[in-house]
Amino acid sequence: MKNQFTFSRPVEAFIAIIVVVSVLAYILEVEYAGTEHSLEGHPIWLWMERVAALILTIEYFFRWKKEGSKYPRSVLGTIDLIAVFPFWVGFIAPVNWLGLIRSMRILRLLKLYRYSHAMRIFVHALLGSRRYLAGMLLIVFIFVLFSAVGIREIERYEQPEKFGTLFDSIWWTIVTLMSVGYGDAVPSTMEGKVFAQFVMVVGVGLTAAFIGIVGSNVFAEVQRLDREAEDASKKNDI
Repeated sequence: MKNQFTFSRPVEAFIAIIVVVSVLAYILEVEYAGTEHSLEGHPIWLWMERVAALILTIEYFFRWKKEGSKYPRSVLGTIDLIAVFPFWVGFIAPVNWLGLIRSMRILRLLKLYRYSHAMRIFVHALLGSRRYLAGMLLIVFIFVLFSAVGIREIERYEQPEKFGTLFDSIWWTIVTLMSVGYGDAVPSTMEGKVFAQFVMVVGVGLTAAFIGIVGSNVFAEVQRLDREAEDASKKNDI
C-alpha cells in the first residue's frame, strides 16, 4: 500500500470493527428480524446502518482529501466507495429494491483487503497468475462442452428428463468436474459411468493444476516481500 494515506492504528482498527459489525448486523437482521428491508421491523437495525454508513462515508471523503484525485480511481478507493454507495442509493431507489440494496452491505468485507496482509498477497498472486489462469479457463471451457456433448449422446435415450438438453448436460458436467456431486443426475448406463469417471479424474487434475499455479505465485509473492523487507532493514542499518 505504498503512497496510501493511513489513519493511526486505533482509528484503522475502529473502521475495521465498524465494517465487521455492520455485516454481522445485516446477518442478524435477515436471519432473526425476517424483514424485507431495514425500513420494516425494529428501528435499531436502520440506525445501526445509518451510523456505520455515515462513519464510512466520512472516512471515504477524508481519504479523498488526503490522497487527492488519484484516490477515487485507485483499487482501495473503489472498494471504499462500494462500501457506502448502496446506502445512499437507497434514498432514491424504489421500495421493492431496498432488500437487494440491503444485501449489498456484505460487499463491505472487501474493505478488509486494506488491513489484511495475507489477503493482499493472495490477490497479487491471482493477478500474477492471470495469463496461466486464462489459458486454464479456456481448457476448462472446451472440456465442459466436450463432456456435456458426450454424456448427452450416451444418456439422453435412457434418461431424457435428466440429459435430454445440452443445458442439463452442462450442469451435470460442471457439478461432476468440480467434484460436488449433487446426485440429481447420475449416469445409468455402463458407458455413461465410465465416461463420468473420466470426467471426475480430469476434474481432480484441473483442481490440482489451479492450486499449483496459484500456490507457486503466492510463494513467489511472499519471497519478494521478504526480500524487500530484508533490503529495507539493511538500508536502515547502514
